[in-house]
Amino acid sequence: MNVVVVGAGGLGSYIGSVLADAGHEVVLVTRGAHRSAIESHGLRVQSHAGDFTTWPTCVGSALELPGADLTFVATKTFSLPEVAPQLKHLAERGSGVVSLLNGVTALERLAEQGIPTDSCADGVAYMTSFRVAPGVVERKAAHQRIVVGRDSPVAPDVCDAFAGTIVEIEQATDIRVELWEKMAVVCSLTVLCAIADRTMGSLRTHRFGADLQRAAIAEVLAVGRARGVPIPDDGERRIDETLDRFPDDFFPSVIHDLNGGRRTEMDDLGATVSRLGRESGIVTPLHDAGTLIVQLAESAAQPR
Repeated sequence: MNVVVVGAGGLGSYIGSVLADAGHEVVLVTRGAHRSAIESHGLRVQSHAGDFTTWPTCVGSALELPGADLTFVATKTFSLPEVAPQLKHLAERGSGVVSLLNGVTALERLAEQGIPTDSCADGVAYMTSFRVAPGVVERKAAHQRIVVGRDSPVAPDVCDAFAGTIVEIEQATDIRVELWEKMAVVCSLTVLCAIADRTMGSLRTHRFGADLQRAAIAEVLAVGRARGVPIPDDGERRIDETLDRFPDDFFPSVIHDLNGGRRTEMDDLGATVSRLGRESGIVTPLHDAGTLIVQLAESAAQPR
């Protein structure tokens, strides 16, 4: 397939590498030092499962391309308006567009940007990878799974693209459940690490840590259920077990960005849980506190 990845951060670069390694024609939309390093030395993946290097094509904008079979959107959530014209350009030329954005409102926002909804699909990526240097990404933790909605016309192409790769593909009957369960994973990690200013390992050793972890998860899933999403009764238990499997030295991406002086996605994560909770009559004190801490720190770090 001809595959385009818009957003060549840790997740997008890793997905592009896996697909390029599988023999697809992969184009990464990226600029600056990352592009220069890839064009000079290839895109290097570091992982406990083995290192490898691929050579995807790089472009500065998808507007340079005549089209694609499949496009993955892996930008930060706040970058969607910036890349929307590129996604619209590819969708109008026949490409399926798969959102791997964090949060639960991506498809609505794509539609607001004029991207044909029959070309789009929500996707949920369960993998942790970071861009650690120009041209280098590191995958952390063992999980690597992508879930798409079974009823999406794009789903068969996604399954075909990853067939035979190390990434597991699943098709969900109701993708909203996956979106909200992923939201519970990401937001719980974020607010707990923000409040404690510690890694997940440190949180686990404290006598209050386990209870606070379960409380953070319960806040998110309560909001999702209040908004009509049929989240299974065992959702809290499964997500609690998922968080327990994260490495002791783990910091979520929001905290990485905050500590690096970069803009965070907190408005589409903890702040959205708090906002939707208020709309639905659900109290979310941990997400309120975590959002306040991150956004005040982020605001203080911005130049005046």
